[in-house]
Amino acid sequence: MALPWHIPLSALPQDLNVEKGNSFCDHYSRIDIHQNPRNELQTGMMCEIGECNRDPSTIQRLIASGMTVARLNLKDHEPDACSQLIQSIRQAVINYSIELDYVYPLALIVDVKGPDIVTGNLKGGPKNIIELIVNESIKLTTDSSWQDCGTVECLFIDYNHLTDLQCGDGIYIDSLRSGQIKLAITDIGEDSVNCTVTKGGIIGSKMTARIYKVPNEVESHKRISSTESLCNNHTPSQSFDNIKAQINWAVSADIDAIIVPNVKEIEDMRCVRDVLSDNGKHILVYASIDSLTGYDNFDTILLEADGVYVDRFVLCNDLPVEKIFIAQKVILAKCNNIGKPCIFKAVINEQVPTLCVTDIANLILDGADVLSFELHYDFPLKKHVSSFNDIRIAEHCLTAACVICKNAERVSEPLGKLKSGANNLGGPAKLIGLSAVDLAAYSKASAIICLTSSGRTAKIISHLRPNCVIVAITRACHTARQLRFWKGVQPLHYYEAPKPSWAMEVESRISAALDYCKSKRILCAGDPYVLVTGSRRGAGYCDSIKLLYASAKDTFFLE
Repeated sequence: MALPWHIPLSALPQDLNVEKGNSFCDHYSRIDIHQNPRNELQTGMMCEIGECNRDPSTIQRLIASGMTVARLNLKDHEPDACSQLIQSIRQAVINYSIELDYVYPLALIVDVKGPDIVTGNLKGGPKNIIELIVNESIKLTTDSSWQDCGTVECLFIDYNHLTDLQCGDGIYIDSLRSGQIKLAITDIGEDSVNCTVTKGGIIGSKMTARIYKVPNEVESHKRISSTESLCNNHTPSQSFDNIKAQINWAVSADIDAIIVPNVKEIEDMRCVRDVLSDNGKHILVYASIDSLTGYDNFDTILLEADGVYVDRFVLCNDLPVEKIFIAQKVILAKCNNIGKPCIFKAVINEQVPTLCVTDIANLILDGADVLSFELHYDFPLKKHVSSFNDIRIAEHCLTAACVICKNAERVSEPLGKLKSGANNLGGPAKLIGLSAVDLAAYSKASAIICLTSSGRTAKIISHLRPNCVIVAITRACHTARQLRFWKGVQPLHYYEAPKPSWAMEVESRISAALDYCKSKRILCAGDPYVLVTGSRRGAGYCDSIKLLYASAKDTFFLE
């Protein structure tokens, strides 16, 4: 007896093959501009949480607008302040989950304070300032006798490898005005370098500096593969300057991922792994590529990192701006090729100009997993218009970014990763994922539902970039939150009481996943979906694929 939601075989489309055409031109020429994108966003949205948006109600509104990853910056906050921000974030998640009637997994990532290079104090006291004028000369030295008496002629800098630089290398120093001061090295001495000011500005005491175009080859005896390699440039006057203390704090605060700034070689990542040890091995470690040296060593860094973070504005200080788009495509291609997530910083303002729309869309087309947005709450208009609502403007910017991403995801080439991924996959679990993606493509499934413990199955399927949503249901809260970093994955935290048998457990989880998909309008009655499950409890037993159709039972919608 046929049930109401069953589809007779005669009603199925006769041609179940994927659309023909292997070139980008064939794919883009078939796109219908009038077609609406899917409801569910596949790309992650990351927003920084700070003092200006720390209220739980404000964070909850950002979550409702599309935020899937909350970012904290340890460079700007003390540990106590960060702990209070985390409490606000957790409270916002609880409030939002109560409204949805299911647990909303919000990932939490922090920027640890890396090996900052700072200048010394100025002669005349900490409040004194000096102006560096274009074409003037200045000497930078590591001689400690200049540490508290810097002048416009000579300035102390806390960088042990200063004399390892080469003539022509650039040094950027933060300015008290907008922008950065740029120095070009002209001569190298025993403990100092002579520089020419190519871009001027005003500096005070303890200004942050960046070294660019550092030579790739450094003598082996000068490399330190320990925590000291990341911390040897810190000064005692800086708060939270110990990388080990920061990571230990992140572990105790139940953080999902950390961003290690200015990673230049694989030893930096191994150092962080050693600090995490067993207590923090579940935390994802992202490498921030901020310099040309880090880009040149990207292949080895990627092998050790769980993912990559790129701020193109920072990278362009060391790389010609006309080559930034090449670096963007190379980094994203390498990350997509081995299935590791990549976070790119994007820019959007309250006016949503065409330039921002195109930039965000190109990041999606190139394969970015998560976009990081810096929402500004101090708009100039706020000073002149009393009714100006900066929080609402920030929400609108995030909502607009989500709309842009949805449209870009719709035109992304389907099965773009299938052929390349098939050559890189091996092992039963990976072949199961490949088969699931292939089955979903040929059956035009609306979703792939997978039961996972560690999240590995969902990550494998995400690597293959299916043209439908991946719903990953898991009991592990860490797994659910961390899956937010993988494109196309909708994690569902299942917290019901365990069933006595694995068969009953599978049935209960599938029922919860179907209710979730129907409530989010991912599935409607009669829609095909692919189910990926395992034969027993625990990680590593994914061995079953089924093609099923959604019933009309218990269908309800969340507005």
